[in-house]
Amino acid sequence: MKKIRFCAAATAFLLLLSTSVPVYAGTWTAHEDKTWSYVNDEGESVKGWIKEDGKTYYLDENGVLLTGWIEDSEKTYYLDEEGVLKTGWFKLKGSWYYFDEKGVLAKDQWIDNYYVNKDGKMKGVR
Repeated sequence: MKKIRFCAAATAFLLLLSTSVPVYAGTWTAHEDKTWSYVNDEGESVKGWIKEDGKTYYLDENGVLLTGWIEDSEKTYYLDEEGVLKTGWFKLKGSWYYFDEKGVLAKDQWIDNYYVNKDGKMKGVR
């Protein structure tokens, strides 16, 4: 009885392997001009927002990884020197900024006890 169960399980496993689709990981590519691009599992250059290993990145219309301040759909974001989207409080050039959980810069509002102005800079404390 054990031999029959083992053979059935082995056969099922082999059938599963033979019908599986191979999985390929996306790939980052560095270019001579020191820019980066990302190729997805299908070998296509990616554009727009991507999430990889818990980090969010943005690639422009040419598929080039962006860094610094960007505007997308009338919202402001900041991507650090590695292109990672910032969230929460972040200090840049002596000023503090707040980015919500989606990475959108908060403007002209209170975040807990801190006020951020129309440019997103922290300017006041309650």
